[in-house]
Amino acid sequence: MSLSRPVKFLLLFLLAFVGVVLYLHFGKDEDWSSSMLLGLIAAPFLVAMWKFRDWYMKRAQRAGRNWRAARDERKHARGA
Repeated sequence: MSLSRPVKFLLLFLLAFVGVVLYLHFGKDEDWSSSMLLGLIAAPFLVAMWKFRDWYMKRAQRAGRNWRAARDERKHARGA
């Protein structure tokens, strides 16, 4: 089963929000209201950074494949 893009973003947002709130409340000893407020601020930023990392890694993989293919073509052109 595949989830749609908005559902994936919503799940990532909720995961980031819950993680930040729990970390701040139990790890940094903040009260619930400030933890939730900071979670609402941090969650969109974390989701955006997560998606940017995925996009950047895919771009780097594609560039590496293209570079290796070009290198192999140059090797075959020199050897032939």
